Amino acid sequence: MSLLKPGSEEKKRRDLRQLGAFAAIPGLLLAGPLVGYVVGWWLDGKFGTSPYLAALGVLMGIAASGIEIFELIKKVSSRKKDDDDRKSGT
Repeated sequence: MSLLKPGSEEKKRRDLRQLGAFAAIPGLLLAGPLVGYVVGWWLDGKFGTSPYLAALGVLMGIAASGIEIFELIKKVSSRKKDDDDRKSGT
């Protein structure tokens, strides 16, 4: 005898997928600007333009992280909508 409702295993699996996807957001927020800074810092050393390319790299990293987070949220919410549509039978 199970205390859980039928179909709750599928909901639990979906919730864990969403949690995993949303747990990636802090890593994206950190990695994008950090990689942009390192690349910009290296280019500043090559061309002697310090600190302009490092700042540009950070800004590009922030933009890239924002785009990636937006795509991730869109993907997760469309999956949830597909799962809800499938469950309702439409």
